Amino acid sequence: MSRKVQTQLVCLLFFVFGACVILFTDNRFIETSRAFSGGPPAGHTGAPGELTCSTSGCHTGSVNGGPGRLTIIGPATYEPGETYQITVRHTTTDSSRRRWGFQLTALTTGNQKAGDIERLNNLTSVLDDDGPGFNRQYIEHSITGTFQGQTSQASWSFEWVAPSSDVGPAIFYAAGNQSNNDGTSNGDQIYSSVDIVLSGPPQITGARIEGKKLIVEGRNFDIGATLFLNDQKQKKTSNVATDLTGELVAKKSGKKIERGQTVMLQVKNPDNTVSETFPFTRPL
Repeated sequence: MSRKVQTQLVCLLFFVFGACVILFTDNRFIETSRAFSGGPPAGHTGAPGELTCSTSGCHTGSVNGGPGRLTIIGPATYEPGETYQITVRHTTTDSSRRRWGFQLTALTTGNQKAGDIERLNNLTSVLDDDGPGFNRQYIEHSITGTFQGQTSQASWSFEWVAPSSDVGPAIFYAAGNQSNNDGTSNGDQIYSSVDIVLSGPPQITGARIEGKKLIVEGRNFDIGATLFLNDQKQKKTSNVATDLTGELVAKKSGKKIERGQTVMLQVKNPDNTVSETFPFTRPL
């Protein structure tokens, strides 16, 4: 996924969920900080229903407000039951960042656990049946995986076994801490990231018009997908925040379609996969 698309994704999701989490502090302090240096409690990825800055009171400052980035690197699509390597990577130009942490979970669009996560080494730990509803799985840094004293970047890799059947897109939510390693939560920089792994090409199942807007319904709409109406690319098209992979809205395309008129719709994802043409007739 390109830097531009990832930036758009973070902006799109920012108001849906906060991802400010305290991922670790120096173990010279209270018992809870010892636990966080060995990995945060479950439910701090910023996924739907999880803790945020405003509810946990863990950090001040804005999410993704520093010069760094948190990136999730994985496949564009999955085949049911197959195993893939996923990497979570911190990067920054801030030389004062000297300790690192993260937590990640994988969910379906219905916020259920998507697949299984397996660690590859002692740099990470896996938490099973935890978080909201005690039915999610998490992977996070371990106490040996904070890369204390390391500057510029840090990364962790692990394996993800895709769901045994096609459950639609799998959404990876991660939050991470780029710490100054001063033993407190002050001055730490919190970042969030989301990555969508689709289960196949985009599919259109329906459409509707609301005022000037044309809203296209379906599945496997990647972030940054474009809409074509009678082979013409539509401007001001975006994913609907409440159904990221299932709805696209073209803000002014509805007014281009007369009542009773039939048009042909297509969705194209950033990886150039294209849906089949879908005929839509505006009701009289």
